[in-house]
Amino acid sequence: MNQKKHIFCALDFSDLKKTIEFTNIIKDHVGGIKLGLEFFCKFGPNGIEKLKKFSLPIFLDLKLHDIPNTVKATVRNLMDLSPEYLTVHISGGSKMINGLKEIQNKTKIIGVTMLTSLNKSDLNEFGINLDEQTYVNNLVRIGIKSGIDGVVASPIEIKNIKLNFDELIYVTPGIRLPNQSTDDQKRVNTPGYAIKSGASILVIGRPITQSENPISTINQILLNIDNEKKIKD
Repeated sequence: MNQKKHIFCALDFSDLKKTIEFTNIIKDHVGGIKLGLEFFCKFGPNGIEKLKKFSLPIFLDLKLHDIPNTVKATVRNLMDLSPEYLTVHISGGSKMINGLKEIQNKTKIIGVTMLTSLNKSDLNEFGINLDEQTYVNNLVRIGIKSGIDGVVASPIEIKNIKLNFDELIYVTPGIRLPNQSTDDQKRVNTPGYAIKSGASILVIGRPITQSENPISTINQILLNIDNEKKIKD
């Protein structure tokens, strides 16, 4: 089975020429590309249009979080770009998310639960006396009630979420190969573990973009997925 469809490379570059060149290198080896705030704030819609020429699904990861009217107006404007996926923070509340169905066209709205750079000590700092899994599950319930198409959650929480809420798109960041640096991520695991746990899409940035040989790294990721699948089978 072709596993590359699961891999969305996070193109967190501040140079449009470099972004285009890198996309050209990996375009036949990934299922899509993820563009976040760093890219969008510098290059805007024009930058996204330039990358659409590669005919790869675009995951627009803006993590929108504002009052309902502002988010709805923003999403309406973003529909001109026709991204495959667009992220909003579930913690913005059900009223913020509810109004998006009528304007999202074919774009899938993906709800962000808890950033992979956070853990239980951060929740405690916010005054939230819950463990990570309980907090994430609570957000998923709000998201489903509000009509989201999928959720973003770490590989640590995906398995439990899928057991309780099956019919969603599961987007998983915090992916690292064994023995790779976790950088600023706190809740991480391997690509094979994430897919085995039920992830639909793996968002992988620095392990690929900072690799001396990005294609070799992608092949290692695919091999890790295949090896985990054999263990499962």
